[in-house]
Amino acid sequence: MHLQFEINLIDYERWVATGYKRAFSWGLVLNKNALVLGFWRVARYNPNMDTEGGCFEFSLEKTGAAIVSQKITFLDSGVSRGRALSDFVAEISTWVEGQKL
Repeated sequence: MHLQFEINLIDYERWVATGYKRAFSWGLVLNKNALVLGFWRVARYNPNMDTEGGCFEFSLEKTGAAIVSQKITFLDSGVSRGRALSDFVAEISTWVEGQKL
């Protein structure tokens, strides 16, 4: 399996499509060759108030300590989520590159 991006957040679109339901606020992080790098999740947010923010987190285990995190200002703002998501993926990519040393 070959994926489009260097870093892929599996099931991210499902979380957004459900209206930010907690049950769907996590997924796998894969590289372009479908190698599992870890897990993404959204923490510290209220799914009933999409005008509040939260935090994207990356960890090696589903409930493990965050290695990378990025604050989201407003869940309902595509610009806020998009900017945070872009920075989040860039930070994961930097972390992955550092692991190859």
